[in-house]
Amino acid sequence: MSMAELKTKLIATDLDGTLFYPKEKKKMVGDKTRAFLERYHADGGKLLLVSGRTAAARNIVKNNLGFDVDIVGGNGSLIISDDKIIHEEYFDNEVARKLIDDVKRLFKIPLIILFCEKHNMVSPKHGWGFFTGFFYSLYMKHQGVYREETFRDDAIYEEELSHGKIYKIMFFFGAFKKAIERSRKANKILRSIFEHAEFSWSDQTIEVTPLGCTKSKGIEFYLDYNGLSRENIMVVGDSGNDISMFVAHHDVSFCMEHSSPSVQKHARYIIDNFSDLEKYVYPSEEK
Repeated sequence: MSMAELKTKLIATDLDGTLFYPKEKKKMVGDKTRAFLERYHADGGKLLLVSGRTAAARNIVKNNLGFDVDIVGGNGSLIISDDKIIHEEYFDNEVARKLIDDVKRLFKIPLIILFCEKHNMVSPKHGWGFFTGFFYSLYMKHQGVYREETFRDDAIYEEELSHGKIYKIMFFFGAFKKAIERSRKANKILRSIFEHAEFSWSDQTIEVTPLGCTKSKGIEFYLDYNGLSRENIMVVGDSGNDISMFVAHHDVSFCMEHSSPSVQKHARYIIDNFSDLEKYVYPSEEK
């Protein structure tokens, strides 16, 4: 099949809970998904990662799949195409510091992670002492083979917060189920009182990016840069930060069945597994 015959030339996908679902501790990507993507890539299709993660995730997926992928990272704040950064937005450092101070004042946050150009940094102390380290170790253990290198160092954290390029700030509300409801309520409050940033809720976390940085805006920039039509794309995800791309590309939006009903309602289709996309990419083969 030639590229001209392949209608869906680009699949824009979330990672955690979507391409990485169910979790494959050794393979990372399931066998059915891998087989589908190998076929799709051979037919000329492109895979665009659209994630809260940053550049390191692109390299992880690229090495695992064995072919090149592009990324809209940091929920739209960092875009890489053909190994080149084509767009980036990052926080004014004083704005980032004030935002973190205000959120810490309003809520009990056991863990804060800065996603930066040079390092991903975990907040070292800010009053929680032992508990910060405990939640940090839980978070890293949960990531497993999907883990990106993250540092926990007072001096480096302060340097990044003061002078680094911060693409995204993530507030982690805890490892237990009750933290999901806490973070959901907190997200509504934060969105109502802070106008200088984008907030999105994903289970126990709230992800914050510079104003205007969303997954849908990132995809739009990527399509324009590469001269791709909006008619030749599918979008797939599972969490709150995927809603913007579901809305922007509703007719070709796919949400994972395990996701929250509050997220699913924004997508047109519900699928069980990423590999289910094959029947939509190659509909003529369905009986």
